[in-house]
Amino acid sequence: MRLKYTLPDGKIVVVPLTDQPITIGRGPENDVVLHDEKVSRIHCGLRLWDGEYYLKDLKSHNGTWLGEERVDVIKLRAGDHFRVGDTRLIFDSGFRAGTETILQETGQQIAAGKGYSTILREIVHDIETPGAPSPPSSPSSPPPAPTTIPKTAKIPKTRP
Repeated sequence: MRLKYTLPDGKIVVVPLTDQPITIGRGPENDVVLHDEKVSRIHCGLRLWDGEYYLKDLKSHNGTWLGEERVDVIKLRAGDHFRVGDTRLIFDSGFRAGTETILQETGQQIAAGKGYSTILREIVHDIETPGAPSPPSSPSSPPPAPTTIPKTAKIPKTRP
């Protein structure tokens, strides 16, 4: 599992998760340091317990949010988005999802206020990450089709 978030300058940060607990906050003593005025010095923590990851707010001033719900402790599921201050973090497995899952995740991101341009930039960044294996090509294979999201696509706004 991993945490993924975008810095104000557009850089995407990926933090691999292990069995060690981590803290998230503004202070330099945290495992994940967020330079966000609305984040408490030690804001929240993530811990693996009994095979599941749990997110716990550590008495932060502005709270930890999963969607529109302020949470104290919650078990995370792959694809969950949570907010700490103005920073949105994604808890995911790192595996590429199917079309249905991607549409659901995109719908959640849009409902949370993220725009199409930002979402597409993150997708392109994931594809163009240096060191990532490129798909095999052969001289007889046609070039890949361009990836676009039709404006008429219906994107679900709720999670199942």
